[in-house]
Amino acid sequence: MPALVGTVQLQVAAEYSTAEPFAVTLTFPTEPVEAEWVLSRELLNEALNTGTAGIGDVRITARGDLVVLALSTPDGKGVAIFRRDALAAFVSLTYLMVPAGAESDVLDWSAAAEMFPGVSFG
Repeated sequence: MPALVGTVQLQVAAEYSTAEPFAVTLTFPTEPVEAEWVLSRELLNEALNTGTAGIGDVRITARGDLVVLALSTPDGKGVAIFRRDALAAFVSLTYLMVPAGAESDVLDWSAAAEMFPGVSFG
């Protein structure tokens, strides 16, 4: 999906997988290495529906036809501007794949059990 980063238009890859039902991944084609951000799909949806979402390192503002994604790390800050309709279409598709509230039904709990031996996930 196209995004404006600074004064440059980039094609940002937006990905969603039922293996990580709570998250979406945005990959920015930057040099020399791609920048990948994993965000809560609920956070994106909240911004699209209410106009703002996020605190700290990730802040999203949706106004009119645009969505502004502000990201920060100890190494720097960045802002990407997306067309609201493109981002909304992507987020809507994720909810068709896994409806809100059904994330735990599709989550692979075996991976969590391996990370936290002796903890029950059921």
